[in-house]
Amino acid sequence: MKLLFHPKSIVFLSGIIIILLIFYVLNIISVHSVNSKTANRKTYKNRKQPFSEKIRKIDIPERIVHIDLKGAPPKISYFSQLLPLLRKMGATGILLEYEDMFPYSGVLSNVSALNAYTLEDIREIIKFSQTNNLKVVPFIQVFGQLDFLLKLGSFVDFREVPSFPSTICPSDNNTLLLLQSMIEQVMDVHNTSDMIHIGFGSVPFLGHCHKCINRMLTQQLTKTQLFLEHLRWIVKIIKHKNPSLKVLIWDDFFRTCKQEEVETNFMKTEITPVVWWYGKDVYDELGPSLWNTYSRIFNNVWLGSAFKGTSGSSKYVSEINHYIQNQNSWLSVIEEYQEKINFQGIILTGRQRYDHFAVLCELLPVGIPALAMNLRLLQGFKDSPLGPPLEVAKILQCDQPYGLIGTAFGSPKCKFPGADVLEFTIHFHQLQQDFLEITDDFRVKGWLSDYNKLHSYSNPKHVEEIAVALDRIKSELQVVNIGISNAMLKVYDEFTVMEWLDTYLSPFEKEVSSLWEAKKRILSTTSWQRKPLGHSSEL
Repeated sequence: MKLLFHPKSIVFLSGIIIILLIFYVLNIISVHSVNSKTANRKTYKNRKQPFSEKIRKIDIPERIVHIDLKGAPPKISYFSQLLPLLRKMGATGILLEYEDMFPYSGVLSNVSALNAYTLEDIREIIKFSQTNNLKVVPFIQVFGQLDFLLKLGSFVDFREVPSFPSTICPSDNNTLLLLQSMIEQVMDVHNTSDMIHIGFGSVPFLGHCHKCINRMLTQQLTKTQLFLEHLRWIVKIIKHKNPSLKVLIWDDFFRTCKQEEVETNFMKTEITPVVWWYGKDVYDELGPSLWNTYSRIFNNVWLGSAFKGTSGSSKYVSEINHYIQNQNSWLSVIEEYQEKINFQGIILTGRQRYDHFAVLCELLPVGIPALAMNLRLLQGFKDSPLGPPLEVAKILQCDQPYGLIGTAFGSPKCKFPGADVLEFTIHFHQLQQDFLEITDDFRVKGWLSDYNKLHSYSNPKHVEEIAVALDRIKSELQVVNIGISNAMLKVYDEFTVMEWLDTYLSPFEKEVSSLWEAKKRILSTTSWQRKPLGHSSEL
């Protein structure tokens, strides 16, 4: 009998039906949650459903994608494939967080990582971006989160607290000279950019060192004033080199400041805050009083949402629903306050690791589906009545759209640049879940405990019952090891690949091998000694 539809078409259509049903349920849950919170706090306006045919009335001109280079720089060849995709998804620019991936020179020459980009590499990224009509915004830290600089022996004396290499002392005579060199080197290669991000977020131990304490006493400064003085000097360095350059900074320090301390002409005209929050509900942290204050202090405001790297420091798979809820919450903020505040743009944050010393979290290709979904949300999905999931499945060439929702629904089987990394990461995660089921099984807990394994002493019937599943995991893990290594090498250098394997795959491989070897020893045993086990007189 001749089929009316190709089997692949049937699978795709089934996927569409499933994904629409799932998102319908998620919408009901989301709206119910929102309505409950609205009734309690009365800070929300009536929210629309996250995925609706109705276009949300928002105006957010710039949608900048954060690319975190901390110790895991994508290959330049990958940028040539990634940037056209970002533009297609709706991005208007990229935010490059260099840290130690910039090729510093002079007094900063030993700050760069041994696998840092060259100046020519950076020029290539800029050229690819311009070709795809994407802005490039350099991002450098100049106060807190300077671990990559202050960890080095030659810069220990610049630390605010000797034992913690995170915050630089703003009162040291040489600090500004050091930071000026860093800023100017970055600005030289980014001489076509119209914006720069200088961090200024969390600043642990502000005003702790003896130099800062003496300065505050002598000049009668509060910690807020010490912070603002350092900010003014940094902005002065930037404006001296390029007066028209817009300066972005994180806003979190200002959230606890007294309004009279920060309501100045400098704050209105010289800097633009990026108000960030990466939780599911922005209103949990950023309430009406903050927006009312910011509307008076700042002429313009940027926002910071997230598409990866904010749901757990060692999460290597994406909790896509977390990021969708975060973005949707920001849309509600924009709708509510856009007549009061001039929202110029939004940065979609994608950490590669939480700080310089942390392990890798979600890799860039793993976060692409969530990024695509959030970018479509920001654009109001004008070109499709079906909403972001199916649009994204089309853009990323996914055979199984329902896999975009999360790992519980399997792999979306996409074909975007780096999709193989996502595919093998999901496969690896599934193997970990399968292994967890085995180790939680009563037969393992009762007959394959550490004591059983130590003495190779167990009931082979129960051990044999879990052998097939364990053999499959061990076999598939070998396939994943080879597959993810090859896939990652298309995106990253060998150092990044080795770090990921050492952080996630190798420890798991040891766990699986330990249980498998114990299983093998027990099933090869045909007779057992008398108890007590390990007794020295036992023959």
